[in-house]
Amino acid sequence: MHRKLALVLVLLALGLAGCTGPFASAPEEEGTIRIVIGPPENETATIEPKVIPDEATKVRIRVWHPDTGFNAVATVTIGAEDEVNIPVPADEGYTVDAVSYYVQENRPLALTGGRANGVDVATDAVTNVRISLREWHSDVFGDNNVEPESMFGVEIVPTDGGGLLALQTFKGATLHTSATAFDEPDDPLPLFPGTQGILFDDRIAFTAMAPDVNELTVLFVAALVEFSQNWMDATLADRDEHSLFIEFPNRHTGEDLHQVTIDPAAGGLVVEISDL
Repeated sequence: MHRKLALVLVLLALGLAGCTGPFASAPEEEGTIRIVIGPPENETATIEPKVIPDEATKVRIRVWHPDTGFNAVATVTIGAEDEVNIPVPADEGYTVDAVSYYVQENRPLALTGGRANGVDVATDAVTNVRISLREWHSDVFGDNNVEPESMFGVEIVPTDGGGLLALQTFKGATLHTSATAFDEPDDPLPLFPGTQGILFDDRIAFTAMAPDVNELTVLFVAALVEFSQNWMDATLADRDEHSLFIEFPNRHTGEDLHQVTIDPAAGGLVVEISDL
């Protein structure tokens, strides 16, 4: 089930003399980004309905500039807050990102994301922004059949998510595996092996060791990926919620876990003893 919400981003620009930080006290010349989640109350903003999963409880907004280094983050609780104001210098070429998420066992997990590029904030003008929030998907490549205690590789290629991908968005990842399925969203993420991954422009790569088993075993595999520091919201009271995370494959949006088969018969030494 999904719910339709209107996510409205209105950029109000009044010019800028200087900005010492994204949440510094705003001089009169400073612009403001006003973000409203809920039905529109007037026709001055451009409205586009967004598909946000029912599980989502919050939306995190990031406004940043690729050239000036400006970065501001704010979090809105769905149904509890109508809007949040973010001071923004008047300039051209902003990027506005949004992520819907919910908190599971003190960990904020991303569900859908979206991006608007090339947003201009002009003096004494209102800029309307559209963002489509979309689910991430992931393709998983690598070894499907391995021997016990052998190394195997996994490559995860995230797609969609409104364009919030790889090095643009994430900073680190760990691989989590178990011989017991944990495909239900409420199942705890297994700790083993917690192997660190390597992030590339378009994929995340892992190398891990298969456990020692003496019978055919299916290993269920997923990665926990952390968003970059630029997505942190240190204003939230719960420190565990400052950072954002996402799982690949994302079982919280219906993706199936990756599977690796461990086959003891695939290799090794077989010794036959005969009395002849």
